[in-house]
Amino acid sequence: MYGIGSNLDSARYRLTLARLLDVPAAAVRGHVIGEHGDGAVVCASSTTVNGTPADIPLTEVRAELRTRPGRISAGVGRTRSGPAGAVLSTLRKALGLVDGTEELTCHHRGDWLGIPLRFTSGQPVACLPALDAGEDAQLVATTAKLRGAYQALGRPASSSTPLETT
Repeated sequence: MYGIGSNLDSARYRLTLARLLDVPAAAVRGHVIGEHGDGAVVCASSTTVNGTPADIPLTEVRAELRTRPGRISAGVGRTRSGPAGAVLSTLRKALGLVDGTEELTCHHRGDWLGIPLRFTSGQPVACLPALDAGEDAQLVATTAKLRGAYQALGRPASSSTPLETT
């Protein structure tokens, strides 16, 4: 079982950064991990543009990521192709049709978090980016928040599925 929230946030992050830095979206490599929305951890310290570390305008990026869902809802009332695209892209990789990386919520090290998974011949392997101290602290806080939410729902955070990754 996978969730796509971090995938959507990562795509929005790369598009936003491309626009702010005036570069093609394909030139941006970066991730948003943890959870979708308020607990999202922008991995600015490991983001590259054209393969080179970049100065990330984090305040502007976070403002864009925070306000975009509301603008989508106000404009068209719902998302249209983002979730479907994330599902189809993941399916192609999970079925072994193509190799690549997707940011997906999955069971990892005892918790459910949005993390990059590298699929090779349909097999997922977690590939967390290097985090700076601030990003690591954010991920720890997000993990604790999610664990508390899962426990409040009456399901242990450590429950796993057959697709568990380590």
